[in-house]
Amino acid sequence: MAEIRYLANRNFYKDDGFERIVAAAKANAGRWLMIKERVVEKRAIKAQLLRRGVGVDEDHLFPTDLTPTIAELAEGLVSAIFGSCPPEIRSRAQVALIEAAESELDGEWAHPSRGA
Repeated sequence: MAEIRYLANRNFYKDDGFERIVAAAKANAGRWLMIKERVVEKRAIKAQLLRRGVGVDEDHLFPTDLTPTIAELAEGLVSAIFGSCPPEIRSRAQVALIEAAESELDGEWAHPSRGA
């Protein structure tokens, strides 16, 4: 992860910082695959609950069987880039990673021949 050390400028709240976090995650194929797996798992659980007619609270109703969790992956990535930072930054980074993974997965499923 040497190529992302320059991000340690502590300018946490800029959107380009979160774009760089997503780029760093994508640069590590294993980490990016784990993030996408968590998003697929979240979608599967949500679909199951919706089929059963259970209301879905996306922020609190998604236990995971996969470890590390998406929160742990996001925290590890943010810590590697910035060192210690406020919890809200880790939360925003997690949201950015989930949104990027969902977008990529949607693109892959819409165009299966493209793949990742």
